[in-house]
Amino acid sequence: MIPLMRVTRNTYWTIFILIFGVLGCSKKESTLFISPDSETTGLKFKNTLTPTDSLSILDYLYYYNGGGLAMGDLNNDGLPDLYFTANQGPNALYLNKGDLKFEDITNSAGVMGKSDWQTGCLIFDANGDGFQDLYISAVVGINGFTGHNELYINNGDLTFTESSKAYGLDFEDFGTMSAVLDYDQDGDLDLYLLNHAVHTQESFGRVDLRYTRNPKTGDRLLRNDGNVFTDVSEQAGILGGINAYGLGISIADFDKDGWPDIYVGNDFHEDDYYYHNNQDGTFTEQLRSAFSHISRFSMGNDVADINNDGWPDLISLDMLPQSETLLKTSEGDDAVQTLKLRTQAYGYHYQYSRNMLFINQKGKNFTETALYSGVAATDWSWALYLGITIWTGIWTYLFPMASRDAQITWTISNSSRIKRSINKSMTVDWSINQPLK
Repeated sequence: MIPLMRVTRNTYWTIFILIFGVLGCSKKESTLFISPDSETTGLKFKNTLTPTDSLSILDYLYYYNGGGLAMGDLNNDGLPDLYFTANQGPNALYLNKGDLKFEDITNSAGVMGKSDWQTGCLIFDANGDGFQDLYISAVVGINGFTGHNELYINNGDLTFTESSKAYGLDFEDFGTMSAVLDYDQDGDLDLYLLNHAVHTQESFGRVDLRYTRNPKTGDRLLRNDGNVFTDVSEQAGILGGINAYGLGISIADFDKDGWPDIYVGNDFHEDDYYYHNNQDGTFTEQLRSAFSHISRFSMGNDVADINNDGWPDLISLDMLPQSETLLKTSEGDDAVQTLKLRTQAYGYHYQYSRNMLFINQKGKNFTETALYSGVAATDWSWALYLGITIWTGIWTYLFPMASRDAQITWTISNSSRIKRSINKSMTVDWSINQPLK
């Protein structure tokens, strides 16, 4: 979902899309894609969740957000390998053997992961030795979750050494995922850690909450200083409040000045963040001046040149349903009075519960066209990938989605339990108060 290493990642995805397309056409002319089974590919990973009376979506609002997937060439053989993170179980590393065959080398590589609740993962060369390393985000300090973010340094022989403490990356935050960028243009890869808040009495209030840094929920910018990463978040102008619900991040040179900028998608009431790189080690948050409105429950986002004009555009996902039944039975957007209260009294930007397609106006600002372009409503969409297919030159949109129906049914059938959970816990799940968002 995150445009970290744009050329490399697009190359890997293009390989996969091309292979699947060719296989599909060779099997049946009318079939463009096929889905090989796990016995054929060797990919048998499952992210299995086991809800209990003490831990479920009632206790942790992002219980069903899923784990992570990272792709990179870990043994420099020219083939992209796959690393999966599981929330409650062991992670899995699959070595690409070619011809869409993968081998599970998790145990021999030593990368199962040790934290109680693992989320996003990232493959990047942390120490600049020419071998790709693994970095895993974790949620720590809530619901009894223990552990820390883990950094597995590649030993060059398909084994790894966990070294997060030595590199200053053993954070115990409410982690979502991470992204790499060379924000200071010194030739090495820096890290942006995307974290998320949980609902408490303190997380609701005026927009000013974002200016008081919270060590658990606030995002972090980490400068690569050789073999150690230094937290420069505050001095660089990165917001880190208790109301930051980070679910997506995209990095691109939006104004084409040669320096990477950052777009962060925040769930719920907090605005998204649009950080312009000032070319001096700092960023300026410029969402209001560049975007007339944004998604309300921002989830995944991605960057690509949608209209082939040479400028990076952006899509942000939300939850507007396509089904007329769901559309009419869902809560929908705020009433006008509530919108005025949110924007005028509390200081937030204009937010609407649907996907947003932002077309770059040559680095000055963005024009939002999702309704016009026909991509505003894709239901409860978590993540997407914007890619280009080689054989046609046509943009391809992939929207993996979760089902709204499951959430609606579950909420209705557990109304009494919801009331008991609110009485027992200081943490209130937004899906309890507004199950249909």
